Amino acid sequence: MVFGYSQVVVSTQKKIQHLFLRAGFGETPDKVQAMQGTSIPDLTSQLFTSSEQYKDLLYLPFPLNEKQERKGASPFLILKMILKSKQDMEELNGQWIFKMVHTRAVLREKLTFFWHNHFATSVPFAYLMQVQNNTLRKLALGNFGELLLAMAKDPAMLLYLNNQQNRKDHPNENFAREVMELFTLGIGNYTEKDVREAARAFTGWTVNARGEYEFQSEHHDEGTKEFLGRKGNFNGEDILHILLEEKQTARFLVTKIYKEYVNPVVREERIEKLAADYFHSGYNTEALLRTILQSEWFYDEENIGVRIISPVELVVRYKKLVDMQFKKEKTLLDLQKALGQVLFFPPNVAGWKGDTHWIDSTSLLLRLSLPQYLVQGLALELQSRPAFEAPPKENKDTDSSPVPALSDWKPLADFFKNETAGHLPESLMDHFIQCNPQFMNKESFSVQGLNASSEKSVILALANIMSLPEFQLI
Repeated sequence: MVFGYSQVVVSTQKKIQHLFLRAGFGETPDKVQAMQGTSIPDLTSQLFTSSEQYKDLLYLPFPLNEKQERKGASPFLILKMILKSKQDMEELNGQWIFKMVHTRAVLREKLTFFWHNHFATSVPFAYLMQVQNNTLRKLALGNFGELLLAMAKDPAMLLYLNNQQNRKDHPNENFAREVMELFTLGIGNYTEKDVREAARAFTGWTVNARGEYEFQSEHHDEGTKEFLGRKGNFNGEDILHILLEEKQTARFLVTKIYKEYVNPVVREERIEKLAADYFHSGYNTEALLRTILQSEWFYDEENIGVRIISPVELVVRYKKLVDMQFKKEKTLLDLQKALGQVLFFPPNVAGWKGDTHWIDSTSLLLRLSLPQYLVQGLALELQSRPAFEAPPKENKDTDSSPVPALSDWKPLADFFKNETAGHLPESLMDHFIQCNPQFMNKESFSVQGLNASSEKSVILALANIMSLPEFQLI
């Protein structure tokens, strides 16, 4: 039997699932059911209210003692911190995943995850990455101008983009270029001269031995700069203000947010309206998200089930649905590597490309087989996926050691235990498949001899539907 509709009416349940998959990391069927007595506008308001209060990610303590803090880190201590950082970063990764699963402030956490990719950074100092992560979380829903300035002075970012090497006698253009290309205007909306002049303005912005931003005036170029058609003795903050005065910045940011929250295929008329409002609001990100999530078109069928879920979102979803665990903590990191996205380790400063770039033959096979590994408690054979730009033969980071997967399917099975066998496939589809079901065949995820009163039978049906390619679309 094929599910087919001449016109698909989006149910309230589907809308709730859509809201929480895009504004958060999805919810379990029992929680979605409990929400169905609340209107979509009220649920949206509750998401913003629950994200007003939040807790920082505070796994790692400040790495310097009182004496070291006064003097600053010695080269030996810095080397020691770098050597220890790998383990710290792995554990910090797990702590952030845990926060994504359990936080009430899901909207803020999801936006922190978005900004983590927008301001993609990775340095071998785990504490500095934690500091950056908390800055992103604190300013995620606020004014983008404040976030941009904070990231421009963020120690991890300055180190990652080599601005500690940017001095008036030897300007380094790396940071200035990425500020325009990746954080504000987008490629093609500035000239090479703009890059050179902006680099001069950012001279002297560095990180001191205590791991803090510091402006070193002796290394700053005090000369007149010409940037985006303006002349003046600009410093770095002036450059950022000029960039924010460009409507292209709002357009660039809104397009990126639209692709993440609404649809990878943009509607230009909506982008223009949203960008104009974002610009005139002074880059109020909370107001922008409210407009998107409260709009009728956000819940149009064309925007539901059309985005490929990212590896981290998929991991969080499995943890929420079936409490996915591993006997070795490092396996969580290995799974992210195999799927192609590791928190705190973007492939480059441009971040993860997302959408169809998440999928190749290896990662898709792992995505589709993961539910069966979980339900059977089998050992995962994980092999790190190469960077998206690199051919498979260049992948040298492999780990094929078998790792048992643990999970708890009983709460999900209990939720569906009162369904009749004939209605169970449709119910499973309604709860776990967001895309248009027009061409789906319910036999593809049925279980031979399906008995809704049998926990084992229901669990097999659950694993089957999560093994479908359509489950990867949110």
